[in-house]
Amino acid sequence: MDNVVKQTELLEKTGVYDEDLKRRFALTLKYNGMKGKKVLVIGMNPASNSVQVFDNTTNYLLNNLGIMGYSEIVVWNLFADICTKLKPTQTGDNTENMEYLQELLNEKFNAVLIGWGNTFIGNRRVEEAKRQVCEYLKPHAKKVYELVDTDGEYIGLRTIHPLFAGQRFSGKWEFRNFVFPEEK
Repeated sequence: MDNVVKQTELLEKTGVYDEDLKRRFALTLKYNGMKGKKVLVIGMNPASNSVQVFDNTTNYLLNNLGIMGYSEIVVWNLFADICTKLKPTQTGDNTENMEYLQELLNEKFNAVLIGWGNTFIGNRRVEEAKRQVCEYLKPHAKKVYELVDTDGEYIGLRTIHPLFAGQRFSGKWEFRNFVFPEEK
């Protein structure tokens, strides 16, 4: 065949788990050999204890952040318990997870994306975890963002979860500066 173009990208996937594989502290997705930016995505909870299994959220992150120029995506979640749907009872001791976030923030990121969505509003433990994360992020405030669509249809929503964004406006993602709670 003439005039054929081949493209190959090697995706390196690294998960950081506890010994029992019940808690995931980070998932790093990196396109080896591709120059680009590095983003830290803050979600709610991990859904899988295997780097071989991608959920829809991870696929949307790869597809949308990749076209935005990010070749390395590090996902850290507000809660480390691996489950398909987080329950309020799983928001207990979060010390180890928060310590891991502090370590992550020592790395160089071009952007930090708040994508924890809007579930558990009013839950005392979740709200406290969000406040704690915001405190850790204040020194990095100029590069902390949230998702919005390029058409402005969802402009009124805050901290949009990547799954929602992927289902509603995939391919039309852009970042807007995150407004820290006390600044509102």
